[in-house]
Amino acid sequence: MKKAIVLLISVVLLSSAFAQKTLPAKGKVLQKTAVARDNAEHEGLSITGKIEGFTEGKIYLNKLIYPNSIKIDSFDLTNGNFSFTKDISNTNVYSINFGKRHSGVIIFPESENIRVNVKLNNGIIDNADVKSGTLQQVFQEYSKTIKDAGLEMNKLYLAFLNAKKANNESETTRLEKELSVKSAAMDATEAKIQELNVSNLLGIFLITKKIYAYDYDKLKSCLGKVNPVAQKSEIFKTLTARLAKLDNVKVGAIAPDFTLPTPEGDMVSLSQFRGKVVLVDCWASWCGPCRVESPNMVALWNENKDKNFTILGVSLDRPNDREKWIKAIADDKLSWTQVSDLKYWQSKICDLYVINAIPETILIDKDGKIVARGLRGEELKVKVAELLK
Repeated sequence: MKKAIVLLISVVLLSSAFAQKTLPAKGKVLQKTAVARDNAEHEGLSITGKIEGFTEGKIYLNKLIYPNSIKIDSFDLTNGNFSFTKDISNTNVYSINFGKRHSGVIIFPESENIRVNVKLNNGIIDNADVKSGTLQQVFQEYSKTIKDAGLEMNKLYLAFLNAKKANNESETTRLEKELSVKSAAMDATEAKIQELNVSNLLGIFLITKKIYAYDYDKLKSCLGKVNPVAQKSEIFKTLTARLAKLDNVKVGAIAPDFTLPTPEGDMVSLSQFRGKVVLVDCWASWCGPCRVESPNMVALWNENKDKNFTILGVSLDRPNDREKWIKAIADDKLSWTQVSDLKYWQSKICDLYVINAIPETILIDKDGKIVARGLRGEELKVKVAELLK
């Protein structure tokens, strides 16, 4: 069930970048061609295009700076056509958005003249073709297949939910296995294309699409292989800054202190628990997988609460969800200390501990050192028991 939920979310998040299919044979020329382009930089690129389904209005050119983007300029459409020259280079990744509320396309500016042809259907891209260079070609080959892959995944997931609702255990099990297989295939494909492009802009762009999968060691390894041109990109700079933050909260580091309020308004600091084994449990009332994990947390607490152990729950609930947070604490019987600044993903702990997905656990020994991250279930139980010996 958890895997199926993660898979559905992945399909949505990857809708602009990935597909389940294996990289087409012609894409395998990427490495050689990309190397030939690594030392070239282009300024004053010309971009022309034709938009079907959006004939009048503005298009917006944005520079992608993980996790956001910066608007560079806007241009008018005339009968669905546009043409402009802008000082952008192959040291960055860009997007062109069609109107403020419409979809956009990703641009890897490898050539001096880029051609964009897009068909929109109610503001959503029905078909897109971008002519730029080899990186664009490989990226586009993935993008063209994601629509069909996404539809297939969603149909399977809906069938899974219906089978579960009907208490059809055999069909539920079959569909869950099928979803898991497809998820594994997608993961393998994403890993392969990232590996083939580890030195270039496409490779580091793909990292941002699945950033939660990159711990300190994996991200450091990937960034160490990036070529000089891609190192000039804004994405590389922000990933490097992220690596520095991860260095402060990796396994073996002393856990940085933080102070957050309880539901009653009392301020609690992590440092107050120094001398105990502490499990920082990052969750939220709206997080399904977190709530599913609650019984395991309760069992862990009941088994070790009289030992030199405690749990500090940190909620990423939204600003207006205080009552939902309090209700979830009661409903799930979470009797240990709970804190939250109710700032959702803008919570100070997200930035401090580089958290992009929940549930997330941070296990800290009695000396304040981080000994594990991301453990759940039996793995977490075993590690806690080991620390309490």
